[in-house]
Amino acid sequence: MLIPLPCAVCGAVDGALADQLCRACLGDLPAHPPGVCQGCGTVLGDAAVCSRCFVPTPAFDGCIAGCMYTYPVNQVIKKLKYQARLDLVRPLCLPLIERIGYEGVALPDCLVPTPLHGSRLRARGFNQAGEIAGVLAQNLSLPVDDRLVRRQKNTLQQYNLSPEQRSTNVRGAFILLKSIGYERVAIVDDVLTSGATANELALLLKRNGVAHVQVWCAAQAAPAG
Repeated sequence: MLIPLPCAVCGAVDGALADQLCRACLGDLPAHPPGVCQGCGTVLGDAAVCSRCFVPTPAFDGCIAGCMYTYPVNQVIKKLKYQARLDLVRPLCLPLIERIGYEGVALPDCLVPTPLHGSRLRARGFNQAGEIAGVLAQNLSLPVDDRLVRRQKNTLQQYNLSPEQRSTNVRGAFILLKSIGYERVAIVDDVLTSGATANELALLLKRNGVAHVQVWCAAQAAPAG
């Protein structure tokens, strides 16, 4: 007999065996709306590109996010990253997988998870972007290349930095480890906030021959202000 597990968000014992979230919390996941900027993924009104993306244009060609980074998604991601709740990766990916199908985008040649610096990877024990990429790869029959890029710069945490500081913080953070044989790549991460990290990684990929770079993330943070 299977013993019901408590929901990872609210603690309720209600059908949380399959995806670690109860029915109510699964229903409360804040879906990312369709009207978003094609550059950075920010929610828009009627425009196709947000004002932040006119100058300069992001290096990546588009962003697909599964959810908005609000409750309960923010709690799920924090538990994944800081409590090693790897069982939450699959439910976190479900809205993104649905969104990719809904958008009908051409699938990339491979997925490239945003790498962690070696010291942070050793401390955490896993790369949440790599875990998310693994679930996406399994569901979409795509390869993952986690040996293409290395994070050579141990950057500061981005969440408490201004947009300008974030761009400076990640400048030169990544290096290529081998030649690239891909035309289309999707960078995978847990949360897209300012897009500075994704932009820096996309710049590196495009400078080395990748024609089209998308960003796939579990959640998109709403812009401040």
